Amino acid sequence: MNYQKIHSVDDFNEVLEKSDSELIALFKHSSTCDLSAAAKVEMENVTLPVYELIVQTARPLSNHIEDHFGIRHESPQVILVHKGKPIYNASHRDVKAATIHQLAESV
Repeated sequence: MNYQKIHSVDDFNEVLEKSDSELIALFKHSSTCDLSAAAKVEMENVTLPVYELIVQTARPLSNHIEDHFGIRHESPQVILVHKGKPIYNASHRDVKAATIHQLAESV
């Protein structure tokens, strides 16, 4: 499992560069929400690289990602990124490892 936290816009820019050569997942969630906890369990079962940010401690980064992709922030939320572009996003109970794996096979 390739799962790591990101905290800054610089971290995000590095992740975008990595997406040029592989599909990556950005995972935004709350550290105090039961729904986010369930989504985190799902994301821990994802086999592609997952970059996690906790919205309470990385709000500026969360806002930057929202502005950069034009995808309204919801928590928990996963955004799959390939070649710098979002190809899928889901939030709340729709954050599912099986769906992510299925999409990853088609990229």
